[in-house]
Amino acid sequence: MSTLPLGWRQPWNAAMADQAARRLDQLAAGLAAVQSATGRVVRVAFEPEPGCIVETTGQAIDHLARADTGRLGICLDLAHLACAWEQPAAALKALRARGLPIVKVQVSAALESTDPEALREYAEPRFLHQTRNPHGGAADDLDEAFARGLPGPWRVHYHVPLHADPAPPLATTTPVLREALKELTGGPEPLCDHYDVETYTWGVLPPALRPETPRQLADGIADELDFARTQLRDLGVTA
Repeated sequence: MSTLPLGWRQPWNAAMADQAARRLDQLAAGLAAVQSATGRVVRVAFEPEPGCIVETTGQAIDHLARADTGRLGICLDLAHLACAWEQPAAALKALRARGLPIVKVQVSAALESTDPEALREYAEPRFLHQTRNPHGGAADDLDEAFARGLPGPWRVHYHVPLHADPAPPLATTTPVLREALKELTGGPEPLCDHYDVETYTWGVLPPALRPETPRQLADGIADELDFARTQLRDLGVTA
């Protein structure tokens, strides 16, 4: 199962880090007790998230690599990886080098644009849409990015349907998704065997893209799952 990456980046101090490390040890011990009592193996995957204390691969290694990696690991959300402007091959190499397992992968795509103005219709109040550029510029929501005039290009934590093909200058981070899946599945053995599809923004898409009926929503979800299956099948992954 996946969970939060320890907490938001502020406030965070040495005392909180020490407490988090103790809680990780307690969690691993509790999971060991569950296995001993029931025979079931439960693994918990911490999901790097834009804006949190664990946002990048490097931060995941810093905060989690000393935990019990037999029971605790990473949930790799591919939209989050793209929003951090990380290269999948380098990120996965670093995780492997430190022995931090990928327990779960969330097959997801974020919005991207070389022209930030094209993203204005995606600003909405329900979810945070953390925004990043490749130069280290960051905002915690689209409204903030616009107000501060954050230089582009932008990648935005806005999960879009995987099969979406927005009109230029909008794009999605599906190239990062494809590269990551290739790296995850292309070695002598797969780096993960648990893949989810996670899109929760159907109800806040711009009106022209938003499903209007339950049938349209069901069709959209089916198309997205078919897209994900096709990507994995083309890489030789079978159920």
